[in-house]
Amino acid sequence: MQEARLNWPVEESPPARIDWRDRLALATDLALIGLAVTALALPVVTAPAALATGSAAVHGRCRDGRLPSWRPLLRQYVHGILPGLPALLAAVALLIDLTAIRNGWVPGGPALLAVTVLAAVYLSGVAALTVVALGRSPELPWRTAARWSWERPTCATALAATGVIALVLTLAVPVTLPLVIGFHLFALHMIANRLAR
Repeated sequence: MQEARLNWPVEESPPARIDWRDRLALATDLALIGLAVTALALPVVTAPAALATGSAAVHGRCRDGRLPSWRPLLRQYVHGILPGLPALLAAVALLIDLTAIRNGWVPGGPALLAVTVLAAVYLSGVAALTVVALGRSPELPWRTAARWSWERPTCATALAATGVIALVLTLAVPVTLPLVIGFHLFALHMIANRLAR
């Protein structure tokens, strides 16, 4: 008598686990990206371009498993300085507005301050998503990236919350700012990959 064959479902093998050396290499690359972004942002007017370039470096590292070549990154940095100036001016205007409200130079008191802080936090999330979009598609115009980001309020809110956490960490230990920048850019990309569709 022939024995009946059992038809068991074929299970897929689990994905290879990331080795501790791979995690250490990723952490080192993110720290290096954070240091480079900090150095490139020191002139202040270049801060938006430095963040967009750092975002492109993080995207390349996540996609290819290694840091991208420095030539296209340098080209993106140089070409991003002028388009990034309006974003920098908007951030400065918002900071001046927050300072004026907090110091009582304009009427409104605590209620207006709370509303302005919430608006600033949300706008930081939109800016963070814009940086992610520019990192994924460096040829994308900044205005188009900002419009795309504005249309994704759920993702922008999540990125704003992540930015608040990064700010608290930086204020707790200010010397870690360059490291926090690299890891924060990585977190932005990971969250945007899940929420920005």
